[in-house]
Amino acid sequence: MRGNAIARASLTAMAVNALLALLQILIGLSAHAFSLVADAIHTLADLATDAMVSWAGRSAGAPPDEDHPYGHGRFETFASLVLGLVLLGVGCGFLWAAGMRLQTLEHAPPIEPAALVMAVTTLLAKEGMYHWLRRRGRALKAQVLEAAAWHARSDAASSLVVAIGIGGSLAGYRFLEPLGAALVGFMIASMGVRFAYRAVRELVDTGLEPEEVARIADAIRTTPGVEDLHQIRTRRMADRILVDAHIQVAPRLSVSEGHRVADTVLARLKERFPHLDDALIHVDHENDTTRPPGQLQALTDRTELEQELRTLPAFAAASSDWIILHYLGGRTYLDLLVPAEYAPSLLAADRAALFSQLETLRQRHPDLASIRLFVELAPESGKANADSHQKGA
Repeated sequence: MRGNAIARASLTAMAVNALLALLQILIGLSAHAFSLVADAIHTLADLATDAMVSWAGRSAGAPPDEDHPYGHGRFETFASLVLGLVLLGVGCGFLWAAGMRLQTLEHAPPIEPAALVMAVTTLLAKEGMYHWLRRRGRALKAQVLEAAAWHARSDAASSLVVAIGIGGSLAGYRFLEPLGAALVGFMIASMGVRFAYRAVRELVDTGLEPEEVARIADAIRTTPGVEDLHQIRTRRMADRILVDAHIQVAPRLSVSEGHRVADTVLARLKERFPHLDDALIHVDHENDTTRPPGQLQALTDRTELEQELRTLPAFAAASSDWIILHYLGGRTYLDLLVPAEYAPSLLAADRAALFSQLETLRQRHPDLASIRLFVELAPESGKANADSHQKGA
């Protein structure tokens, strides 16, 4: 819907520019006002720019696809960059033309009053277009429409130059037009630099303003379950915001609960920041920015522990489901969860012998800080039903 609204606004601007260009050419030729014809050529160039805005609005509003998994917002940014460069080129062109006109004032053709009427009409129409496009751009949060609005303002300024030039020529002050053209040229060029600079900042993934980043960070930190936040990164894509962040949760939290905390963070961010498109939340059990490189890889892994656990008489039936590992502070913490079906035999075993076997396992791995043993008293309801179904079959 936003892309269609942007496209409709740009198409309206194109229709107005086409009508103005046609009238400028007709009246400019009949009134010997070649500045009006030149302004019409400038307006025709604007039509190509408006067509680009329409294309960008529709392209940026398209949903993500296989080739553009993050959406098409960069099309809008690219169009803003092109518009900025066009403004810069037009401004420099005015500066150059002003210098040339100052050198050839005596060869300027006589101008008829009808040209002044057309110049003023064009000025008012393009100034009105500027205000309308700017309001639409702010309402839709569309930078590309705001750029088009300033382009319309530059057109109005050029029409003002033409009006002043024609009026000055009719009053005998023929030098006013080139001087005004130089002033407007500088204004247009500086505006083009500003828009191009903003587009380039977005294309190179410049982060959000510090105040907005602080608000996002505060929303994440105050989410229930989040103990700390680090490595937050932000960027823009057209009017959308993208965030990457590492959150720290309780060190022994389960994977599913940690994922739930991350989902809560994402929901809170989307609620508080309507223009947030997506947030990639990485869940950490501790601050990984202060952990020595390769520390986790040096600790005992699950496969090795499972194989050694099966060599112990009391745990010969052990599987990977029995093992829950926690890697905290450069140490390994082992929790053993024995299923209900194996609980009777384990509870009947000699405890001294059982603990001796676990101590043997701990001594084989110096990084093992502790071993905790948990016994399931009853099977899961789903598992029990499945077992009953299998026995019935």
